[in-house]
Amino acid sequence: MHKTYNNERVDVDEVAFYNTSEWKMVRTAVLQRDFYMCQQCKAQGITTVANTVHHIVELKDDWDKRLDMTNLETVCTACHNKEHVKVKKGLGTSTQKQVYVVIGLPGSGKRTFIDLNKDEGRDIVIDIDKLISVMTDRPLHDRQHSAYDAVSMANDMADAIIDNIVLDKYNFKSVWIIRSAVTPSQASKLKTIGARFICMERDRFICERHVRDAGRTIAPNVFTQIEMNIEKVRGRVTVETFTAFQKIQK
Repeated sequence: MHKTYNNERVDVDEVAFYNTSEWKMVRTAVLQRDFYMCQQCKAQGITTVANTVHHIVELKDDWDKRLDMTNLETVCTACHNKEHVKVKKGLGTSTQKQVYVVIGLPGSGKRTFIDLNKDEGRDIVIDIDKLISVMTDRPLHDRQHSAYDAVSMANDMADAIIDNIVLDKYNFKSVWIIRSAVTPSQASKLKTIGARFICMERDRFICERHVRDAGRTIAPNVFTQIEMNIEKVRGRVTVETFTAFQKIQK
């Protein structure tokens, strides 16, 4: 079972069970047995990397099967969503984690969009450009001096974070990753966990004016490079388009 259910579960025995060493050992054994491949996709002739271990017969239906490896299978996020969608009164809700990758030009309203849509207190926001700014102690998008090494370090951190998300090591509700570029490897990994890629829609001229009005200085070539990065992302994954003040349907 997916550990994010801990936030929704009311059965204390189940909550305790998913924190036991016995479960963690069996979970790892199942993933290795299935070669980290979704078994439901495999049955359809599709190869999908996966990291979630699913109880075929749920705990509430047969507690004795909780550690039975014949009752466990590796599934991907999409298949797990189909298995575990809770329908509440008048509202269908999925208990799954969600990863959002938000791209866009400086001044396009990425942070405004996230602040409008995130769940306060439960969601995590990872702003790679802000991380680089903190590391170099320089303004956002200032790529002078130590920025070269800082960009490399920040990208290494992003790779590690994405790998850990794929391996289900975190217990967030949703995570928002603000990026100006996504590598082919990162895009592939994020696709396997059902990440949604979102681009902020705002004319470059308006973005440049917004940046100037905010007292920030960003070289024109930075805007051009980010535009090129966005086109590369669009060539790798399906990208949804939103405006800064638009609510997202979850």
